[in-house]
Formats: sequence, structure tokens, C-alpha cells
Amino acid sequence: MIITMKSNTFGLTIILLLLVTAVGCDDRKRSPFAGITAYVGADGYTRADSIVDSLSGVHDSNVRVLAAVDSLEKRGELSQAKTIFYRTIIYNQMGQRSTSLHLYAKLADIDMSDIVTQADFNAYVYTCINYVRLLCEMHRYDRALREVNAADHKLRTIGYNTFTDHHDIAQIAGECQYYLGQKAIAAKSFQKSLQGVHTRLRQFHDPLDYRECQKSMNAIAKVYMQTDSYDEARPWIAVQDSLYAIADKHPQRDSVFLDEMRADISYSKALLAHGEGRTAEADHAFNDFLSTNTAKQPTYVINSCDYLMLTKRYAEAARNYERLDYFLRENGYKADFENFGLFMMPKFRANLLADRADTALSVAVVMAEYYDSALVRQRRLDSDLLTTFYDTAGKERMIAEQRAEITQQRLLTVATVLVIFAIFFVIYTMQRRKAYKKLGDTNHQLMIANERAEESARMKTQFIQQISHEVRTPLNVLSGFSQVLASPSIELSNDELQDISHKIVQNSERITHLIDKMLDLSLINSNADIDCTDTVRPEELASQAIALSGIRQAEHLQFQMLQSPETKQLSIVTNKKSASKALSLLLSNAIKFTHPLAFKGKNTEGLMQQVTLSVSVNQQYVTFTVEDTGIGVPKEQAENIFKEFVQLDEYTDGTGIGLPIARSMTRHMGGDVVLDTSYTSGARFVMSLPLSARQ
Repeated sequence: MIITMKSNTFGLTIILLLLVTAVGCDDRKRSPFAGITAYVGADGYTRADSIVDSLSGVHDSNVRVLAAVDSLEKRGELSQAKTIFYRTIIYNQMGQRSTSLHLYAKLADIDMSDIVTQADFNAYVYTCINYVRLLCEMHRYDRALREVNAADHKLRTIGYNTFTDHHDIAQIAGECQYYLGQKAIAAKSFQKSLQGVHTRLRQFHDPLDYRECQKSMNAIAKVYMQTDSYDEARPWIAVQDSLYAIADKHPQRDSVFLDEMRADISYSKALLAHGEGRTAEADHAFNDFLSTNTAKQPTYVINSCDYLMLTKRYAEAARNYERLDYFLRENGYKADFENFGLFMMPKFRANLLADRADTALSVAVVMAEYYDSALVRQRRLDSDLLTTFYDTAGKERMIAEQRAEITQQRLLTVATVLVIFAIFFVIYTMQRRKAYKKLGDTNHQLMIANERAEESARMKTQFIQQISHEVRTPLNVLSGFSQVLASPSIELSNDELQDISHKIVQNSERITHLIDKMLDLSLINSNADIDCTDTVRPEELASQAIALSGIRQAEHLQFQMLQSPETKQLSIVTNKKSASKALSLLLSNAIKFTHPLAFKGKNTEGLMQQVTLSVSVNQQYVTFTVEDTGIGVPKEQAENIFKEFVQLDEYTDGTGIGLPIARSMTRHMGGDVVLDTSYTSGARFVMSLPLSARQ
């Protein structure tokens, strides 16, 4: 399976031979900088590096390492590249991602001419790899790709031309491209990652090399499995089997690395078999994973809960989550919404589904107690995310460039006018008029650019306010019910307890749905293409959208679905996931605005609101019509409601991004969503999709 490839990644491979990342540090507390001491005295490795290595890798060493780095930097014994490298590894090890992001931003300030030693070069390249890996893990795919290209450009200025060919970088770039909908380009990046593996193993054969290469291949397999593309995932697991077989026969066989490789491979095989419905094989692979020493480490114990929850082994998952507090404390994770989503929410669900109500309640109380600090941290991350959405900094740079251009044009105009005035007065007059006209056009463009920048700032503020409100509302519900349940003076019946549990789960899901909408909005604003390769019947799309929206469970309305005969045997080529998501957003909109509370000033006694979904075919399109008897939309607002963050009723909950996401998704698939203004008994939205994918 391993073949020889023509490439040269010597410099970057040296980095991985000398340095071991802090991500995934286990109970043995290996130093994240292990191996540096042996190279002191080599090109750029000094006594300062030896001091950092000696302080790391022991219990509670993070604070001491940071203090040592600060002191060594002030004394001039550590370069800027090394300082950022050491600090970010420690902060990542402590789970302080926001702090790492601020430090990573300083990579842009490093003058590449100051990187003269191999040690500084290694620190810079390895920090760039960790930066883009962190952005990818945080789902900031556009920004991760931009940072890859920026680092590649800066490295090429000093003669290094293989950054994007390294297996780690190629794998991360492919993952970003895949989740942005660029699946064909992602496949090429994954193949480039495999070529990088071949090149590295052709030159270096230490056990660490096989472990690092296997990690890249495992990350690619996970990408495909997370999107249910099991056929594409299988070859990448086979590559890992090949790497494991070679590492197992290595003359310097490392049992620790082999155990870690076996744990990763077995866990991936369990997920693959479960996804394909091979239950017995899945359980066998998972048991093989549990038999490894690696599986007993806190990180792997917590991560294995994903499989336990998928297979409905809730009690086992709840037991594993008993080690979560130790895991978070040892790794220094902070209370923020991201860690809530990664750890606390799954722990809450596991205990709730395992009928461990007391533990679930205690988790909810902890979440409520840390809400304020998490909100502050999330606002900081939101500001960074909005910069990615709207590229406000880029627009400010554009305005500055236009102003500089105007200044230059004015100088040229004055010089031209003076010369022409000395020759002919008439020619001077004509040139002056042309110059002023051109200047007026440029000023007009500048005014437009300023207005756009101001609109971007306004939308940024409005977005933060709406998201804060939408997150605070369900968390307030969780906090309120937690205080009620924790009060010893309040006695509740079983029915009341069940109702409270239902509302806690309902509001937890509300937060999850909000995060999903934000991710959808990020994908749409990236202008990434949506692959339309799924052959599906319109009836199947409608059924999936109905299930996603939960409209059949809405007690305040009557819902019916109508389907024309010619669509029952019809199949279309589209993106099944995106199409059903867009249609479910239209149904969710109907649920919200047919609620009796929305009928202000009307006598609704004895009335039952109606929502109808009609499926029909018209020439080259299949249409899904969502018609309700709600409050309706004024004709003059027919296009305004499809703008981001627009809400016609400020008293109605929501972020104002559902309809814009639905329309944008549909247009990316070659269709459209419009409001039928001829309908006056409520609102009627018409979603059209082409019968075949556009070329």
C-alpha cells in the first residue's frame, strides 16, 4: 500500500520528529516538547529550549512553563516565533482556544527575514499547522484555508516550497474544502495528503512517523463517516491497517504508539460498521478498542461516548461521563459555549436518557452557574466570527486604498491642469471638467463603500444582540427549572417532573438548532457550491422536511400534505440534505406565525389554524408550496423578509435568518423561494427545484 513518491518534505518532517503536539496528551504526561533537549547546541536550539522542556510533562506544569517563557522572552533568550509556539501549545493543552487564537494572529507580524535558524523555522511552521488545525476544529473553514495560503506565501518568500504538500496541511485543507461543499477539490487534497505520507515514510522510518501519518489518514476517514459516506471512508481505514502492520514489524517497535494506532483504527472501524448496519462487527471492533490501554485514558473515555450514544448504550455513556470533571480540570478547559456543546450537553443527554435524573439535574445546575462567564467568552468569539462573515477589515482596507487612489488622482489632475493652462486656456477648461467628473464618480464610489461598511457594523451589532437573546432565553429556562428542582421546599408530582424534563430537553435542542442555523448561514455566506448529486423523490424530500420541522406535533394547527399524481413516481437530482433543510425552514416559519398569539386583534376562539404543503410539477421544476392561515406578510415586505436578521414583529422570538437561509440554499441548487403576494388568507411560500442538476 505504501509506494514511493517524488517530493521533498525534509524541513517539515524534521519538525514532527523533534516536536510532539500537546493535543491528545495522555495520563503519562509526556512533555509536549519532548526531544528538544537532545538538539540543544544544534541550529538555533539553546539553553532556553532545554529549560522549557525540563519544566513540561509533569503534573501542574502549565503555569510554570508559561512563567518561564515570559521570563526567557524578556531576557531576549527566546525569539518571537518560539514564544508563540510554546505559549499556544500550552494554551491548547489547557483548552483555552480564544487565548490561542489571539496569539496565532501575531504570526502575521513576524518578519520572515528574522527567521534565520532551523529552530525558529521549525517553530514557525509547526505553529502555522496548529493554527489551521484549530480553525478547522472550530468549523471556521474559510478562514483556515486563507491562513494556509497566507503561510504558504510567506514561506515561499524564504525559499520553502512544500508547505501545502505536507500530509497534515493537505488533510486539513481537504477537510475545510469538503465541509464547504467543494468535494471534488477536497478529494484531490486528500490524495495529496496520502502522497505526503508516502514521501515522509520514504525518508524517515521512526515509530513516531507511522503514528503521525496514521493520524492524518484517520482524520480523513472521520470526515467521510461524519457525512455518512462510508464507501469513501473504507479505503482510508485500509491505509491505516497497512501503516499499523509496518509499524508492528519495525525494529524499534514502540508499544505505546502501536496501542494508540490500534485504538484509533478499531474505533473508526466500529463507527463504519455501525453506519453500515453491521451491528455485530461494530460491537467487536468497539470491544477491541476498549481492550487497548489508550482507551482507558480520559480523552478517549470521553470521546468513546459518541459511539455509545449512537448505539443507545446510554448507561455506559453516563458512567464514562463521570470522569468528565477530572478531564476538564486536568486539561484546564474553561466554561464557554463551545465546551458546553462538546462536553456538558452530551453529558446531560446521556444521564437523562439513562434515567439518571439527579445527575442530569446537577449538570443543568452547573451549566446555569457558568452561564454568565460562558456568555462573555462567546461574545468575544462571535466578534471574531463576524469578522469572517462580513470581512469588515477587508472593507476598511478597500476604503483606505480608494482614498489613497483619490489623493494620487488629485495630484495628477492638478499637474495636468497647470501644464495645459500654459498652452491653451480652452484645453485647460475641458480637462478640468473631465477631472472633476472623474473625481465625482470616485467620491460616489467612496460614499457607497462607506455606507456598506456602516451597514456591516450595524448588522454585526444587531446579530450579536439577537444571538445573545436567543441563547439567553433557553438558558434562562434551564436555570429557572434547575433552581425549582434544587429547592427542598418545593414538592413536585411525577407529571410535573416529566413536564420539566421535557422542557429542559426542548430548550437544549433549541440551542443546538440555533448553532446549526449559524453554521448554515456561514456556509451560505461563503458562496460555496452545493453538490447536487442525489436522486430522490419529491415525496421523500417532503417527508424528511416534515420530520425535521416537527409540524405534525404542533398542537395549535392542522397540517395536511397534498401531492399531485404526476409527482408520485417522479425523481429529481438535487442535494437531499440541503433541499429538505430549506423546506423544513419554511414549515418552521409556518408553525411560528400561525400560533394563536400571533393573531393580535382577531377573535380566534374556536378556530384551528391550517398549514398545507402541496407538491406539484411545472415544466422543468417541481414546486413545494407551504400555505398557512397565519398573520401573513404585507406586499411591500415581500422581498425584505428574505434579508438577513429582518423581523417584521419585534415581539416574536427568532433571529431572522431562517427565510434567508432557505432561499440561499435553494438558489445554490438552481431553484428559488418566493412569497406569493396574491394569497391574502395568510402566507404562501413557493419553493421550486429543477428536475435535474444544473451543469
